[in-house]
Amino acid sequence: MKKLLVAALLMTGGLGLGQGVRSLGMAGLNLPGPWAAPLNPAFAAFPAAGYGPDAGFSLPLGVINLALRPSTSPLYYFSDRARFKNNFDLLAFYDQVSHPYELEINTPSSPREIVFDVSADGVSIRDGSGRPFDLGSYKNGGAGAYQPPKPAFELAIPTGLPGLQFSVGAFFSSGGLGLEPGPNLARDLSRGYLQADSEYRLSAFGSAQAGLTVRLGYAGRMPRLPGLTADLYLGGGVQAFYGLAYADAKLTAITETDSHGAPGPVGYASEVFLVRPGQGSGYGGRLDLGMALDFGDGAFGLGVNNLVGMAQWNGSLRSTDKDGNVLRDGPASRSFGGFNPAVYLNGAYKQPLESGGDILLGADLSYGYGELGTHFGLEYRLAILRLRAGLGYQNGLRVGLGAGVSLPHLSFDAALTTHQAAFSGETVFGIAASIGFAL
Repeated sequence: MKKLLVAALLMTGGLGLGQGVRSLGMAGLNLPGPWAAPLNPAFAAFPAAGYGPDAGFSLPLGVINLALRPSTSPLYYFSDRARFKNNFDLLAFYDQVSHPYELEINTPSSPREIVFDVSADGVSIRDGSGRPFDLGSYKNGGAGAYQPPKPAFELAIPTGLPGLQFSVGAFFSSGGLGLEPGPNLARDLSRGYLQADSEYRLSAFGSAQAGLTVRLGYAGRMPRLPGLTADLYLGGGVQAFYGLAYADAKLTAITETDSHGAPGPVGYASEVFLVRPGQGSGYGGRLDLGMALDFGDGAFGLGVNNLVGMAQWNGSLRSTDKDGNVLRDGPASRSFGGFNPAVYLNGAYKQPLESGGDILLGADLSYGYGELGTHFGLEYRLAILRLRAGLGYQNGLRVGLGAGVSLPHLSFDAALTTHQAAFSGETVFGIAASIGFAL
């Protein structure tokens, strides 16, 4: 079943932009402010001075692994073919490319195969090295759920009108990947045995999309209501996109058991939907709304992305059965739409300390497209020193530790961070750093 892993990974080549080093030092926490406007459009009008942005620019430390580490560097293919063949790991490469601003200390490893061990003691699943294989950890909770495009970068165009924003951008992202057992396999794995004369399926899937975006939004501070001791900010926006490329693929391994419950030969059925320039296109849009409150020493925000949205992709579909026979090969479309919101809440509180300096506490919570995320973090600031820590959950446990110095014309930040590797669920440790200059 090595083919399952390779096929799914090839569908998810989107580069991750990465979070700022300050955020990574707090386990991925997003503090209230204009930098959180993609999650809550009301923050576009929020004062930037309140909780401070990530200073400077992140250093692409991941390039070190992509150039030198045998398990992640494709360069050995050209300089040392034998070393490349013996060490290169597609999952490790994908994970490092997806986190270009982190120097990964331990890269994940992909299983060489998936082995179903049927014995008198029951059914167990192991990888090619004999290690137990947990199918649950290899299924991304949000994989398979369509996610509207998120711009990898945007260019703001001045409108000349206060509060009105207009921007154009581009997106290239993955919809996730994972493994999913068929109903019979899921049922009988929990029972501990395979049934006789039954069919079992295990599917790998993934998707990717690319195109252009246009966004029109408005955000502003509302007149203070009687009795309200906080400034209220409201915002909303409409994002439309034109899709240049889209792909989703599903590869299913199929086997049948004999009269004694032993698995037979494995066949592979496939389904690939493809949109590429000149051979199909896509279009769609979504509505985002948000509100934020600024209490002076604290803030709170609620954003709802994709309150109403739709997407249409027109391309071609090719499917085969487990024997390689073509079942369909021709025009097809994919449609997504309706009420499918992603909700995001975050807040922060800043407390001066009698001993000097202050401490900043923050938390966020998000849910959308089948994924739940939450982060808690703190930052202690004293003179030029910054110390940070955080704990979160985003497809697995995340931990962050960070430190930095902030001088009048120079800043430097570093973080030790963790994330869960796609597909395997392994905990990956990484180091990130940023540097900033001010005139």
